[in-house]
Amino acid sequence: MGLFDRFRKRKGKRRVAVIGLDGVGAPLVEALTDAGVMPRMAALRRAGTLARMTSTIPTISSVSWSGFMTGANPGRHGIYGFTDVKRDSYAVYFPNYRHVQAPTIWDVLGAEGRRSIVLNIPNTYPAKDINGVLVSGFVAVNIERAVTPASVLPLLKSQGYKIDVDYVNANERVDPFFRDLHDTLAARRRAFGHFSARGGLGLLHRRHHRDRPPAPLLLERLCRPRVAAAPALPRLLRRGRRDDRRARRRAPRRHTALRDRRPRPHADRDRVLPERVAAAAGPPGVQDADAEVHRRPRPVLEAFILDPGRIYLNLKGRFANGVLEPGADAEQLLQRIATGLAAIEYPGAAVNGNRRPVKQVFRRDEIYRGPLLEQAPDAVLHFHDGFDIKGAVARDELFGRSALTGMHTYDDSLLYVNRPGFPTRDVAITDLAPTILATLGARPSQPMDGRVLGA
Repeated sequence: MGLFDRFRKRKGKRRVAVIGLDGVGAPLVEALTDAGVMPRMAALRRAGTLARMTSTIPTISSVSWSGFMTGANPGRHGIYGFTDVKRDSYAVYFPNYRHVQAPTIWDVLGAEGRRSIVLNIPNTYPAKDINGVLVSGFVAVNIERAVTPASVLPLLKSQGYKIDVDYVNANERVDPFFRDLHDTLAARRRAFGHFSARGGLGLLHRRHHRDRPPAPLLLERLCRPRVAAAPALPRLLRRGRRDDRRARRRAPRRHTALRDRRPRPHADRDRVLPERVAAAAGPPGVQDADAEVHRRPRPVLEAFILDPGRIYLNLKGRFANGVLEPGADAEQLLQRIATGLAAIEYPGAAVNGNRRPVKQVFRRDEIYRGPLLEQAPDAVLHFHDGFDIKGAVARDELFGRSALTGMHTYDDSLLYVNRPGFPTRDVAITDLAPTILATLGARPSQPMDGRVLGA
């Protein structure tokens, strides 16, 4: 994420530009700039501050970007994953922008009469009215519901604007995928240039990490759109000073997918996990907002797991068909599940020095706080780099490989600020919202978990 301060002063007011690169981590940018692959980014790096930043747990886009735009943890904003479960029916659904319970950066600014331009930020679908322009990002399937005000929709269509590239099976159709990538990027640049010329906080997001071709093509082909995008930055900067946004990492490294959420104990080991632990599968395709993925029969399970590694106890009083009484027995079951999952070992060679995928099992009150804590999972699995959990319950194998060479990571997200010597000690993604607001002279309307950097 890049923060570009003093993007341009308009009528005495400071402006900020925030450019977000989802799936682009600090180590990748450091390596590419050191290798001379991205000379314009290298020049920006020398002129400003590039640092590593922690993300969220779980390390997925919906949670991370919600944390960015609200400055809050899921216990305040309410987004715990790409999917959630309804307490009365056990139906799995997609939380969307309407489920975000904390004020966003542009909500706070709008309440103070300030204008914002928000393009392609994940988890902002369906679009809600703001003071300015908002065009939703991933996952938005209907552009008519992704744009506010509706009056800008004809302009976007005339410019060939697309919410996202067609990334399905991209590694099997590389040339069409990259043509689509370049065309989509060009349309976004045109749209951002058009709206930013009219004033306001600017937030622009690009996605990189889904269904990318295997590693041999990463440097050869994936660097090209970054190099092509770089000339747009000086044009933005020439309008004044800038602010870039955060990038979560999909750096090329070994990708091992944990395919099954129901661990099978070794034959020579005590059965530490109950057979009643089950996983909730994801949808075969994305539907519009508010659509349920599928409706499960009322379970008699004592516990279940949602992607990615969120453990829920089926407690009475929490779920309509709860079977566990809150108390010592439920806590003992949760401990057995956590211990069993943490003991799973990868049968192949160690990945980044680790044979056990699970790095830590967090209880919810260790990492979440706020008025929405009761909606949180009881525990969350946190994985070592090199292991990426997937809820592929239709498969029998516990471990597998995929064509993807990147994964989500926690502690090396990208932060770039166009100020040399900017303080970056222990930076978290939730620090960005209060920092941006403070830069613009605005105050949060509700408590934020992040702190103002440089204060």
